[in-house]
Amino acid sequence: MVAQLNRIDPTGLVLSEKIVDIWRCAKVVKGGRRFSFAAMTVIGNGAGVVGIGYGKAREVPSAIEKAVKNARKHLIRIPTFGTTLPHEVRGGFGSARVVLIPARPGTGLIAGASVRQVLECIGIHDILTKVIGKTTNPKNVVKATLRALLDLRSREDVARLRGVELLPDPMLASVQKLEAERTRVASTRATRQREIEQEAAAHAEQARAKREAEKPKRKEEPPAETPLPAPEASASPDAPPPAEGGEAKQDS
Repeated sequence: MVAQLNRIDPTGLVLSEKIVDIWRCAKVVKGGRRFSFAAMTVIGNGAGVVGIGYGKAREVPSAIEKAVKNARKHLIRIPTFGTTLPHEVRGGFGSARVVLIPARPGTGLIAGASVRQVLECIGIHDILTKVIGKTTNPKNVVKATLRALLDLRSREDVARLRGVELLPDPMLASVQKLEAERTRVASTRATRQREIEQEAAAHAEQARAKREAEKPKRKEEPPAETPLPAPEASASPDAPPPAEGGEAKQDS
């Protein structure tokens, strides 16, 4: 459990967060029931750094924000071996028991929802896992997984304790080569995607400028004056009043 004391400063790290689960709690008071929420999150940089956090609040977003802040305070580094673990390890918390078994490249991440989120944040892609405890409570399973990961030792640590020299590992070399090729392909795709987006934006700008140039220029016309209404003719005082139901008849 030495790794628990080696906290990592999150400054400068690009961390991704995953929500393990959200729980609702109801407290019965005199006026009715008062609800509150709790959330557990896992954060990591995908390169061996991971942390779990727990937060409670009256609203769901506030609970998630507290959980993320709590996880950033408990970041630790987990030793890895390429895309898997250095050796098999077991861990438990409460009645939950978790087994983590390394696997060859291409196996994939064989794990349940709770264990998968922890391993994805670490950057593990090839591993076999099994929950063998009496419970599948996400809280206990995540904590059991973290306890198992804290018991890991890297190849360098074991070699230093035994006083031996490490030989080049062909499997690790092939994994590193595969990871380098994946990184190169992803970088090439991202660069090509940015170039395509820039070309599309340039073509759209040229088309807009061409439409603006082809549009005929209209001369600004002065606003038309609104004609004044004609004055009504005033009735003569000597004229007889109009007959009922029609106009007045003219004298012959």
